[in-house]
Amino acid sequence: MYESFDAFEYIKYLRARWLVVVTACGAAGALALGISLLLPKQYTATASVIIEPPGGSDARLTTAVSAMYLESLKTYELFANGDTLFAKAADRFHLRSDSAQSIESLKRRVLKVAKLRDTKVLEIRATLADPKQAQALAEYLANETIDASHAENLASDRDYVELGEQQAAIAKRHLDELEKTWKALAVSEPVESLQSEIDADVALRSNVDEQLVAAESEVAGYQQQAQDGSFAREQLNASQARAALLSARSRELQRGIQQKSSTLASRIGKRDALQASLDVARRAYETLATRLLEAQASAGTHAERLRMIDPGIVPQRPSSPNIPLNIAAALFAALIASIVHLSGAFLYRSRQLRFQSFEREIRTREIGA
Repeated sequence: MYESFDAFEYIKYLRARWLVVVTACGAAGALALGISLLLPKQYTATASVIIEPPGGSDARLTTAVSAMYLESLKTYELFANGDTLFAKAADRFHLRSDSAQSIESLKRRVLKVAKLRDTKVLEIRATLADPKQAQALAEYLANETIDASHAENLASDRDYVELGEQQAAIAKRHLDELEKTWKALAVSEPVESLQSEIDADVALRSNVDEQLVAAESEVAGYQQQAQDGSFAREQLNASQARAALLSARSRELQRGIQQKSSTLASRIGKRDALQASLDVARRAYETLATRLLEAQASAGTHAERLRMIDPGIVPQRPSSPNIPLNIAAALFAALIASIVHLSGAFLYRSRQLRFQSFEREIRTREIGA
């Protein structure tokens, strides 16, 4: 009959063979140390970019962002992790020593891009054998990511800006046409000179009317003296002729004044209407021009903006191989492996002993029978 597992016997067995565990751990640690020292050193530089909210956003929103919004910012990883950008960087920094090496495999080995969880910070990590080149690559990729994001934002606002430019151009042409019409009207239908002519005619008619009154007074006087002699009759005829001439001149001036006043009123009406249209067109153009300037100034600010907050430093310590971690992992693996090996040996030995004990018991029973 088999016996149950004896923990004390198992511990005693392990303690008796502690040298196996120590030897395995020592060999694994030495092997890990040797391999780690032989592996080429790699340095990792990190550049940090912050994703700021759109320029027109309420400042209060920056302190109360949702988890969904922060998760949506992971799309900006695509700007830094694009194959085209990395291929450009690989050519710039001569990263491909072997022309047969693919960009995808090189990128997986060199570049790591991640938005830190629950933050608006994008980290770009570059791992190379040269620490200075690693820092330069990380900073270059960060700057190119910022530029690409800004260019994309500008492209998204380009349609709005182009529409504003078209509207402003149409309003400017309309304003120019009205101003040209205004100048032509000022030349073809002057107001000031016509008003001066009317004022001169009014003054002249007033003078003529004064002379007419004087002539009519003379006619009345000579009519009373006409019976006294031929001289008075001659003066009467002359005064009557002069009065008739002055009266005709006064009526002529009055007709001219009326005609010119009507013309002046028509011209002033045209000018007022054109001036009103000109004012409306000028205000419309100024409004559209102001909108266009605002659209051009704010182009690219309607989406999130990327800004470098840390270009990173030249790494002083290699990121790999991590000698302490490698040795610790090797020691742990050797410890587990040696314990598993000893446990297997203990179980095998226990089974052998139980089987031998069982055989002896059977033989003893047979002899006794």
